[in-house]
Amino acid sequence: MVEFNGQRVLAPDRHVYENWWEADAVPKIRNYLLGQGEDVEMILIAAGVIDPAASLLEHDRVNRLLPQQVILAAASLNIRVITFGTMMEAIALDMGRSGYVASKAALARFVEEQSRMHGHSLHLRVHTLYGGGPPDPFMFTGQMLTALRDGTPFLMSPGAQLREYHHVEDEARAIAILARSRIHGVTQIDHGDPISLAELAQTTFRALGRVDLLRIGALPQPSHEVPDLRFERMPALRDHSFRDVRIAMPDYLADHLPS
Repeated sequence: MVEFNGQRVLAPDRHVYENWWEADAVPKIRNYLLGQGEDVEMILIAAGVIDPAASLLEHDRVNRLLPQQVILAAASLNIRVITFGTMMEAIALDMGRSGYVASKAALARFVEEQSRMHGHSLHLRVHTLYGGGPPDPFMFTGQMLTALRDGTPFLMSPGAQLREYHHVEDEARAIAILARSRIHGVTQIDHGDPISLAELAQTTFRALGRVDLLRIGALPQPSHEVPDLRFERMPALRDHSFRDVRIAMPDYLADHLPS
């Protein structure tokens, strides 16, 4: 048991929950929660598979089935469950292209249905995160880091699509605000200051002195998502501060480059 936002939050080791996606897991989960000795007030399910190379089955088990089973087990115990998804659920034109997006979208539908019955569940759609450890190599930030580290050309599309980038520390504080609110169902964490991928690449490579590596437009523009979609900051986060990615991204990547 750990403290989060002044509340006791369950934080089991992976071996405890790795099979909670199985069909018969609900009573096991409920018994586990009852056996903690203290009342569990909240469960944040941050476990997930994001690697596009992972199988559809793995995405579905970890991203959808596992949190669904936890929600069902926690419902009768009056425990608040918070799950996490992606803004791609809202902007992708073809859900079937990504096992990750499809599984998270299915989870969001389940949370919406459950929240209408008991009002405890909350599914937070998050934007692209950065900060902390090095980015995964298959992500846009990871691809930038690889090019900067290896001194190789960075091939990208025209980069017209807009993205919100959120630093993990800012996101954690935003989650804490929403966790103690009465919000339930499906919502998103928006700061309302999107940046095009082209601008992000330009400001980052310029700040790190490697504009020569940029190859904007070398790849085709993706056709499977809405390119110019903006979101407004939700009232609950009106006074919350998010750092400017135009300044913070170069600093973040520089921390993971050789000295």
